[in-house]
Amino acid sequence: MEAFYEPGHSAVLEEERAKDRGELRTREDEAILAAVQRQIDCGLDVVTDGEFRRWMYLNSFYDAVEGVRTGKTIDAFRNARGETMRLNVHEIVGRLRPIDSPAAREAAFMSEASGGHPFKVTFPAASLFTHPLTTVTGPDGSGYEDVDTFVEHAIQIERGLVADAIEAGARYIQFDFPLYPYLVDPAWIERFEAAGHPLPGLVEKAIAADTAVLREIPNDVTVGLHICRGNFRSSWMCEGSLEPIAERIFGELPYDAFLVEWDDQGRDGGFEPVRFLRDGSVLVMGIVSSKIRELENEEDLIRRLEEAAKIAGGMERLAISPQCGFASVMIGNETDEDVQWRKLELVGRVADRLWGTR
Repeated sequence: MEAFYEPGHSAVLEEERAKDRGELRTREDEAILAAVQRQIDCGLDVVTDGEFRRWMYLNSFYDAVEGVRTGKTIDAFRNARGETMRLNVHEIVGRLRPIDSPAAREAAFMSEASGGHPFKVTFPAASLFTHPLTTVTGPDGSGYEDVDTFVEHAIQIERGLVADAIEAGARYIQFDFPLYPYLVDPAWIERFEAAGHPLPGLVEKAIAADTAVLREIPNDVTVGLHICRGNFRSSWMCEGSLEPIAERIFGELPYDAFLVEWDDQGRDGGFEPVRFLRDGSVLVMGIVSSKIRELENEEDLIRRLEEAAKIAGGMERLAISPQCGFASVMIGNETDEDVQWRKLELVGRVADRLWGTR
């Protein structure tokens, strides 16, 4: 895969589209088939293709459109050693034009590869498009007049891509990395407000976007929202408790499942926000870290879930998962494949102990 992408590219751009992907796709197919079976063997109720066909997790959207480049770098990631990490990110340089639907191909392959086992396909959370510091105009002035105009168009495009994936066989759609962790991090709040973006308005726009993207998704398709705090080479972007806006997120947004990173309560705050979980939804507790090599203690995980269940109103309202992917981009976290599978086996064991067969 590394040889397929041009230097500095973190999405499929014009240069990549001109290449023959046949050999790479064959290798992807083989890796996905093996990974799916291993996830089933670990006891996971829902599996994925590992996003092996993407440079990074957002690319079910950005690989599908023209009008993007990835030359912009950010130093917003921080790790436990106090270092900052640099990543190439997507930048809008023209009005977006849909030219592909890669998640539909992912879903079609997984419909066969999973052998009937539930699987999910992921897309960027619509509220991520509302990030007020997003570049939406190219050097030549093409693109969008403002972020709001971009958001409206991006949601329209994403609805179409989601519909394609559902038509291809996806029955579980997960939306990743909504804006909310930024909106509880004091450093990001200060940055936004200094740029003229008051917090209340950002919350309203985020809630509206994450609601609008669900329009026209059939009722028999499960929709989940993964509240990620950033995941790149074992570093993160956001810190802070969700408490200030938890009632808006868990009480208003019409998602079937909320998957929340809670691997480090020192950074993420306590479990109190789960008390706002709306009726009919499940809170998937991301309490197994994908950022570190150390294996969590099984009894400690049980204890933490019991603590959260008392707040949520019962264990049946909860589930367990890793906090995020083991490699949200092609460059993975500071761990290894053996640790990854041991952690997924741990998730399966804990789930069996607390919920048995769902």
